[in-house]
Parts: sequence; structure tokens; C-alpha cells
Amino acid sequence: MEMNGEPFDPADADRVRMYFVPWTGTAFQYEPADDRMALTGDMTFDSTTGVVTSTLTSDDSRLASSLDDMDGAIMVYGYDGGVARLPNSRVQQAKYPIGGLLETGDGIDEVSAANVDGCEKCHSVPFLKHGYYVTQVNDDPTTDFIMCKACHMENTEGGHYEWQLLVDDPVKAIEWYGSDEDTSIFTAEQLASLEYAPTLMNDVHMSHAMEFPYPQSMSNCIVCHEGKLDVILTEDNFNGPTCKSCHPVTGSEEYGTAETGLATLLPAAIHGEMVLETVDCAACHSDGSAFGDFEDIHPGYDTMIYAEEGLKYSDAIVVTIDDASITGNELTIELSASGTAGGLDSADIVPEVLIGLYGYDTKDFIVNGHDRYDSSGNGVISRSDGDLPKGAYEVGTEHAYFETISEAAGAWTVTHDLTEWADLIADGTIKRLEIGIIPMLYDAEDEEVSLDAPSRTFDLTANDFDDDYFSPIVDVEKCENCHDALATNYHSPDRGGSIVVCRLCHVTLSGGSHLELQSRSIDSYVHAIHSMQAFDIGDIDFEDEVEALHYEHHIGFPYPTHGITNCESCHIEGTYEVPDQSKSLPGALSGTDSVEDRNIGDLPVYITGPAARACGGCHRAKLITADDANGLAAFNQHTNMGGYLIEGGSDYSATLGTAIDDIMANFP
Repeated sequence: MEMNGEPFDPADADRVRMYFVPWTGTAFQYEPADDRMALTGDMTFDSTTGVVTSTLTSDDSRLASSLDDMDGAIMVYGYDGGVARLPNSRVQQAKYPIGGLLETGDGIDEVSAANVDGCEKCHSVPFLKHGYYVTQVNDDPTTDFIMCKACHMENTEGGHYEWQLLVDDPVKAIEWYGSDEDTSIFTAEQLASLEYAPTLMNDVHMSHAMEFPYPQSMSNCIVCHEGKLDVILTEDNFNGPTCKSCHPVTGSEEYGTAETGLATLLPAAIHGEMVLETVDCAACHSDGSAFGDFEDIHPGYDTMIYAEEGLKYSDAIVVTIDDASITGNELTIELSASGTAGGLDSADIVPEVLIGLYGYDTKDFIVNGHDRYDSSGNGVISRSDGDLPKGAYEVGTEHAYFETISEAAGAWTVTHDLTEWADLIADGTIKRLEIGIIPMLYDAEDEEVSLDAPSRTFDLTANDFDDDYFSPIVDVEKCENCHDALATNYHSPDRGGSIVVCRLCHVTLSGGSHLELQSRSIDSYVHAIHSMQAFDIGDIDFEDEVEALHYEHHIGFPYPTHGITNCESCHIEGTYEVPDQSKSLPGALSGTDSVEDRNIGDLPVYITGPAARACGGCHRAKLITADDANGLAAFNQHTNMGGYLIEGGSDYSATLGTAIDDIMANFP
């Protein structure tokens, strides 16, 4: 053992353990099933060579013969520099993971059907299961997940019944938690339904599908199995336990999980009284069957995102903003689309045009597409009551501010009337605008597919594009590590590929709406969401034990890169310092919801600055979920002293407008 190239004594480590797991030729398991074979013995250490010798004296009959003659693996686990266990998790954070692997006998003639680099898309690099268990040894993909098999064996009994209960019977899940996981609370039939083997497939599928807020569709198998779909989508794997690993067995009508339950998907009228643990799906769903085989039912990728394995719609079908010009107050925009994929043609796209007007040479919009007007002719009205947004237009429709000039297959020209903001343009408050396109394209089942939404900055003075004006500080590819395609599981799939397009709606001018004490601006909103602040807490019935349980689960989830301070999981290196006050507008923070028996009480809408918005997105979220009134007051005072915190009053838009004018006057 070495640390930083120097011999390391395992006695100085926080934890070191050794195990052996046999390989039967088809599975990692003991026959008959038994506990893990612990090998941790008395360890001696040579301080010159670093060689560690572990000597175990044991009456375990399984050790009567030499491990050299048994197919399997000896594994060493541990860590040094332990920091802390992440709250509400099985993740131990430590500075130095310890891991080693030795295959014995004839070795292990299987390569995992999953890839460690799939885990690394959302988690730490290198991926360390439970925070310190090495999942790949010496950068060798043939060792992927072997180190996990000391615990995740094929023929032992799993114990996380809460996973299935949370989606099948959440009321029973509460009883299970309260019973200190006593199986006597179940009937024999219930227990039989819950029992499962703690294989890596079961534990990963169940936890991600049923417990964790997985940020994309579970049908997107390629996240973890890229290049190996032919290995997993086989007749041998088309069986009840595989289906049960992702799907609820029954689901709950009351709590919205019945739609994906196997009882719904496999109605008894067609499938009879199948026993999930023993049913052979491939007996009817074989290759070429009229009922479809495993690959027909589950192609292994999200069909909203992919036209076929390895080909995203967004890579094959592209929308571009080709030209723009302004004459008087009329902006003319030319756009086009090209490409085909999965039987879909770019000529069938219906584009929506978004316009945002940058204010005071900042990166923020002083006018945004959410301000609405009443198409019946009654003038401007609030967004909540509005009919049509001023800055958003579906090509080919009627609109007070937009007009379609020409419309052909994959090519469109539209105009936008800027007369309402002519004075702000004339006095230099508005010099540039952002043109964004949301491309809507539907498949044969009338399901929208995922396309990238392009945008370009247009300089009104130069009457030309200014493509270098705004450089995002977030790398979209990093977002897609976890989400695969932006907006597919929380908006509509036509909003992908661009944080700038997100910002056309997520502006500083509005409060967070669904999120207390946050701005709608993308920095505040996204930080709060990834800090696990809950939406619409005022709508949660905390007297309902299930709603209360789901709330506690949500706010307790750790950020999947194992630390919300890991800014570079989203941001480009060096771009996440305190924001430049001259390049971002003041913004509004929403007030609190009405929630009984809470320490933080009722707080109003506030007007505040860029740093309080961005940094506070995380900090306020944590203080809100902790119900830490003193901490929240101290944080608000801190941001007030270092900037400003102004009560919005009865008309917070007017207060914000005054603050913008006063503060931006300091930056000529």
C-alpha cells in the first residue's frame, strides 16, 4: 500500500477490509447462499517496501481449500481521511479511497453489462460506490463493478423494501420505517412480493427508479449500458425480476404511480395470474413474435431523445437563425431547418420564436417574453392571467407583435414589432436582443421529440449579429451528463441545447414562483433545485404522512456529484466567482408560502443583487429546508450589508424598476 508514492501502513487508515467472492461461471454467489466471506486478518507492514501481509486464522470451512484454486476475486476496501457521511445516504465522504482486486483460480470470464463511466456522468470521477468503494481498478473496464460483488451477490436476500413500498404502498412504507424494518408487519403475500436478490442490477435500478429523483427516463438504458444494449436486451433478461427492478408491481392510484405499475402494464385479462418471480416473458415475446420481443418493447433508449441507438434527433435535425435586420422598429428574422432522423423531417418543424431585450449592457433581459397581452384586444395583462406572450410567437399564428412573412418547408421569415420599446432603444437602455427558436416536431404517436433550441444575439445599433456578446458560464454538455437532453423530464423537449434559451424565460424580473425566496433567474432557480429545495411547499399537506414523507425524502437527497460545492459539475472552470454587478441586473426574490408551525415565518418579496441571487440560490435553499430562522436572517443581513435587500412592497415590479434605474446608473 502506498499514499502519494510512499509506503502506507493500513493501521493508520480509517478503515480497511478484505473479502472474497466466488464466481460460479455465471454468477457471483455462494452455493448455498451464505454471508460474505470476510478475509480481514492481522496485518503487518513493511515500511521500506510498503508490502502488507494479512494473516487470518479462521474456522470458516469455506477457507479449508486454497483460494488460488477457487474462481473468484479477493477484494480490499477502505478509506483514509474520512470527512463525513452525507446526510440521509449511504455515502461516506473521504479524501483517500483504498481499493485492490485479485482474481483467483481461472479468473472471471465476464465483463459487466454496465459501464462505470455511465455512473460517472452523474456521480464523482472516479466513481466510488458509497463514497469510497472503487468500482474500476487501474482504469481497466474489464474490472467494472467486480469490487461491488462482495455485497451485491445473486442468491442472497435484499432488505431495502422501502424502495418498492414508496411506489406501491407509501402508507406501508411509513409503517416499515416506524417498525425499525420488522418484516412481521407484512402478510406472507406482501413479503413474497417485496423479496428480491440484492444484485447490482436490482439495487441500482430500484433505488434510481423508486427512491432517488432520477433526472431522466429510466428507459434510457444507454446511460449505464452504452455499447452493450445487445447484451442486456436479450430473451434471458426478459423476465419478471428484471421488469420489477424498474417498475412498481401495482403502483398507487392515489399517489400517481399506478400508470407505470406492472399490474397496469400487464393486465390479468391478457397475462393471467403470472408470478413475477418465475414468469418467462420470452416464451411469448420471443424474437419475431407478433407481441414484440424485449428490444421492441424497450429499445434501450428514450425515444423522445433518440431516433436510434447512438443517434439523437438533436444531432441529425438542426435549426439555425440565418439572418436578421431592423428597419425602423421592425425586426425581420430568417430561420431554417435541415436534416432527417427516425422517419421525421425537419420540414415538419413548427418553430416558436422568442425575443428578449438586454438591458444596460448586461447579460440580463429588461424585457422578456413572459409579459403578456390579451389577444381579444384588451391590452397588456399579467402573466398569470395572460393569453399570449409579447416575446414568444408560434410561426403561422395571429399575434399583435409578430407576423409570418413567408413559410415554406424548413424555411421561415417572421417580423417582430419593437415600437413599444423604441424609447428604451433610443436612449441606449436597450442595445441588443436575443433571438431564440423553440423547434416543435412530433412523431407518429404525436409525441414531441427532443431538439436543440438555438439562439443568437442581435446588435440593434450595428444592425448585425453580435455572436460574441454573451458567453454562458455553464457547459450544456455537463447538464446533459445527468439529463441527457435538457428539459425532457421537466419542461418540453424542444428546449434543449442552450442555457441562453433557458434564460429567455428565467429572468431576474420575477420571483421564483414555485420556489420560496428565490428569483426566477436561472442562477437562483437552478441552484435551489439542485440544493433540493422543494417546489410549492405551501401546497403540501403535512398532515398527510405520505406527503410529509416525500417532502423529507426530497430535501434530504444529496446532490449526485456528492457535494453541491462541486461547481464545476455544471460550470466552466473559473466562471463561478462573485458575479460582476455591472453585467447583471437587480432581481426579485419571491416571498414565502403560508406554512403552519414553521420557524422562518412569513417573508415578503425582496429586491436584491446578482450575488445574493446566485450564491443565495444554494444558501437560502439549505436554510429554508433546515427551517433555520436565525441562519436565514443572518444570511439576508449579510447580503444586505454587502449589497442591498429591499422589500418589494405591494407593487414589487415598480420597486424593482426603480432599483434597476438607480443601481445601473452607477455603471455608465
